[in-house]
Parts: sequence; structure tokens; C-alpha cells
Amino acid sequence: MAAKAVEVQDVRVAQQEGVTRLVFELSQASNHRLFPLSNPDRVVLDITGADIKQGIGAKLEGLSSDVLIRVRSAKRESGTRFVLDLKQSVRAKSTVLAANGTYGPRILIELEYGVQKSATVVKSLDSLAGKKRDIVIAVDPGHGGKDPGALGKFKVREKDIVLSIGKELAKNINAIDGFKAVMTRSTDKYLKLRERSLVARSANADLMISIHADAFTKSSARGASVWALSLSGKSSEMGRWLAQQESSADLVGGISLDDKDQLLAEVLLDMSMNSTIQMSLNIGKSVLSEMKGVAHLHKNTVQQAGFVVLKSPDIPSILIETGFVSNATEAKNLSSRTYRVKLARSIAEGVVDYYNQNPPDGTLIAWKKNKQEDYVYVVSKGDTLSEIARRNQITVAKLRQVNSLKNDAIWIGQKLTIPAS
Repeated sequence: MAAKAVEVQDVRVAQQEGVTRLVFELSQASNHRLFPLSNPDRVVLDITGADIKQGIGAKLEGLSSDVLIRVRSAKRESGTRFVLDLKQSVRAKSTVLAANGTYGPRILIELEYGVQKSATVVKSLDSLAGKKRDIVIAVDPGHGGKDPGALGKFKVREKDIVLSIGKELAKNINAIDGFKAVMTRSTDKYLKLRERSLVARSANADLMISIHADAFTKSSARGASVWALSLSGKSSEMGRWLAQQESSADLVGGISLDDKDQLLAEVLLDMSMNSTIQMSLNIGKSVLSEMKGVAHLHKNTVQQAGFVVLKSPDIPSILIETGFVSNATEAKNLSSRTYRVKLARSIAEGVVDYYNQNPPDGTLIAWKKNKQEDYVYVVSKGDTLSEIARRNQITVAKLRQVNSLKNDAIWIGQKLTIPAS
């Protein structure tokens, strides 16, 4: 039996400053080839074994944008060729998007040209040493106010435990140059789940950390865990975001979705959430690696679920279960300020380690990572030589050598030269 032909069921286009995006919706997955031609400028897309759905061919020539003149198609022995006639040369790339519950497989074509707005902003920030932005971490202690959360052994209340850890975590983050913590609540206050994400969004947070404590019917259950959003949670959330007019702006790297075709809007949001989930998993892994030195872990890997508080499409988010208050040992640990301080410090170290390796463009940490010159660091309260070395990704021996230090003793106000990387 002959294989069923691939059908191109629809083609959509959308324009953003500096980039045009086209989505080719297919009936089933197929191979494709993309390449540019000049004199005149155009981009060719060959889709193997493809036919065009009746009525789509007439629509193609009407597709246009700031750089796209029209789309032409021609049947070939190997499939169908699409020719994108252009006003100027572009940087063209393609991405294959898997089928989901609403649409079949899709090919996303991105035509980049000129200077994109985001690149200009990053360049200007990097040229002004005094205006590098902080990496913003939204710290979200769960529950609060009328909602006590889990009630555990020794009259431990989840809302009190997580607020204490959250404050300590924020203090640790704020103590590190280039980082800034914003708390969703710093008092015994009740916030709805969606309100917590709004705090993070209004602060332009790079990461949201929601802190909780577990409870279970069996007192033997124990262990801390880290969670990120699941793919199923992502799928259900995409529809909610796309359906809400007031939530459609500035979700995907500054692109408003409210004027986009439904399919293209979903494609952009799908890509954004996939990227956000992967980053959340990577950050969660870094946090777990530090927490294991303080807490017993319930699972050694980052878990995934559809928690509402994790569902910001553009903000990486993790939820940390700090332990089971229904377990006598862990309730006792969480009741101890010393333990909470250690746990908060380990979470902060995991976050800082990740962002030292993967700093967002335009941040002070990114500038330090790529700097070409030495700079001077002023020692502050709580600093140690090893911590300063770790944060700046150099060895303690190198830091001693550059500053002519005989040992690791430092004092508040001391100026240390941090060598260029």
C-alpha cells in the first residue's frame, strides 16, 4: 500500500519588529529543506512528499509582511516547493514543532532581518558598565494569613516555616552582587495563587521560587523535593493564557499575542513554555544538588506537576517542598532556625550557581562572566574568600595570588581585585 501523502493544511504569517514568522501546518510529520537564493532575494522551503490542501494555494500569494512579498508554490516529484519572495536578504531558520491536542505537526520558518529591537537593547546595556541589571528572583512563601497550609508535628504550621525560609533565602540572594530578591509576601498575608505570579511578572523576575512544606497521612513519609511544570500542565495553561485578552501582551520575549492568528499565537506560546520548562528543570537540578548536602531528598530528580503557581509561560518557576511536617524528624528540623538558615543558603547557592553559568543578557553577572578587564570587589559582611571565588568563577588560589594574600583571612571593607576571565 502506498504511503498516504503529507498535506499542507494551512499557512499562517505574523510580523514582529525585525522578524517574520510563518507556520506551515501539516497533516503528518515530514522532512523538509530550507535554503536561501539571491538575485532576487528569496527563501525556498521543500517539504518531502507533500501536497497542498485544496484552497490553500490561492491564499499563499496574499501572505505578506514587512519583508515578505508573497509565497509561491509548485508541485515537484519529491513533494512541494514553496518560494518566499523577499524585499531584502534575511537570516532564515526552521523549527519542527510536534503535534499537540489541537494541531498537527508544524514547520516554523523565521525570517530575521535588520537589527532586532531586543539585540539593540542588550548592546546598549552592555556598553554602559554602570547600568547592568540585577538577576531578579521572586521568592514566594506559600500559604499565609487565613490559609495555614499543612499542620504538622509539634504544632508546626507550614505558613510560618516557609515564610521564615523565604526571608532567609531572599537575604542570601540580596547579599550577592548582581542578584535581587523580591518577595510575594514578607508578612502573614494571604495571596491567591495567580496573584503570586503577578508579583513576579510586575518585578520582571528571571525566576520564581515557591516554597512549601509537605504533609502525608503516613508519618514515615519524608524528604525535600523540587518541582517544575509538567507538559500536561503547560498544555492546559496555554489555552487559558490565549483566551484572556488582558494576559495576551508581552508574554513571549516582548511579543504581544493579542493581534496574532490563533495558530501562530499558540506556536509562539508553545515554544516559550517549552523553553521555560526546560530552564526550570535545569535550575531545579542545580538547587537539588545543593540541597542534598542539608536535607534528606524525597526524590533525587526534579519532579513535574501542574501546580498553578508554576504556570507563568515566560518566567521559569520551581516549587520547593522543604520536607514533611507530618514527619517528627523533619518537623523538628524545620522548627529549628539553624536548619532553616542552612536550607535557605543551599537553595540560594543552587540558584546562584546556575545563573553564574547561564547569566541572562544585559545583567551584571553576564558582564562579569564576559568581562575583559579586572574589577575591584569590596568585601561585605558574611563574605568568605571561597564564596567570592566561587561567585566569580575563579579558584581561591588565583584570588590569593592576584591580591597577594598569604591566607584566606579577609575583612569587611577590604578591596579585592577580581581578575578578568
